[in-house]
Amino acid sequence: MAKFSGISCGIKKDKKDLGLILPDDGSTVFGFFTSNRIKSEAIERAQKIIGGRPNNKIKAVYVLSGNALCRYFGVEKDIQTLVKKFSQDLTKFFSKTIKPDQIVLLSTGKIGVGLDVEKVLQNSYKSIESLHDDVSDFSEAILTTDTKPKVSKFEKNGLYILGVAKGAGMIFPNFSHATTLSFVITNAYLPKGFERNAYEILQKTIGSINIDSSQSTNDSCVFIFENKRKFPEKLLKEGLQKVLGDLAFYIAEDGEGVRHVVRISVLKAQSDRSAKNICSYISFSFLFRSSISGSSPDFGRVLSAIGSSGEKIGKIRAWVSRWDGSKRIEVIKNSKIITENLKNAAEIMKDQKYNIQIDVGLKQNGKYSMLITDITEDYIAINKTM
Repeated sequence: MAKFSGISCGIKKDKKDLGLILPDDGSTVFGFFTSNRIKSEAIERAQKIIGGRPNNKIKAVYVLSGNALCRYFGVEKDIQTLVKKFSQDLTKFFSKTIKPDQIVLLSTGKIGVGLDVEKVLQNSYKSIESLHDDVSDFSEAILTTDTKPKVSKFEKNGLYILGVAKGAGMIFPNFSHATTLSFVITNAYLPKGFERNAYEILQKTIGSINIDSSQSTNDSCVFIFENKRKFPEKLLKEGLQKVLGDLAFYIAEDGEGVRHVVRISVLKAQSDRSAKNICSYISFSFLFRSSISGSSPDFGRVLSAIGSSGEKIGKIRAWVSRWDGSKRIEVIKNSKIITENLKNAAEIMKDQKYNIQIDVGLKQNGKYSMLITDITEDYIAINKTM
């Protein structure tokens, strides 16, 4: 299995800030990255190396936390300096040549702020010496405003999948590829063309979160297939769905200032694309997300968001239910608010997590689900200064 380390370089005060994954020999690595047209220069480099194309020559994945390596003068030189040093130290430690283009460097943190490169260079060798089997240090080293690490595991019939992620702010699902930083390591052999399946699952899990409608410059998801054993694709999909689904929820519940997580499901839409757009418009409504914060059942704000999506709709129905489905209250029927049911709906909305299901009244089978969160005073407090 891959080795991991997480150490402190002093980029973040008294916290780990440099993570390293060392894939097993014979591994295949590929990744998906933000569709933001303003990308971190580190992400642009990583995309050229593993962007959607399996690469079996990657020897190390580094993650710098506390600085986005993004859009400041001299950032390209800093990236080259870091990768060159990592390459030299890996070559020295393992007594075999590891080239800079066999190293993936990702980053997360503040945009447009210069990096004290010397701090990282001085600790480069230490990150290699600290490698071990446990993912804990790595999962801590990649965090920024997160309050806790995010790790999920799946084991079944010999298949092992490990997922690690970070993400609390700048989380928005309107991506062509990925959200946040996430890493998936499995002992499975990579089936031909399976990266397309991985992408689809990613889009429906981590790619379907909206915390603050802000698209990051650094979003990445890296898959490492160790190619040790072949498994049925059905089992692989099941495992990835479980791991990435877990990570998606962990990201949502740990969002900056978040107190409530809501799964929005749109059904009977004209198409899946239409259903996704309706979900997105609901997630854009800071009015409704403020209502979520106050456990206030103002579903007029939901109707307004649906109508503003521009999508074809019929007579709308909507329900609020507990996360486990144990109690379900209808709040909209024939596109009108059921006023007498709102008090009971408000009780469910006090839960830390719950569901809202919306039938937009067409005969088609378009559907989509998204995780959204409330917007709170704490979110503003966290983000009102640099």
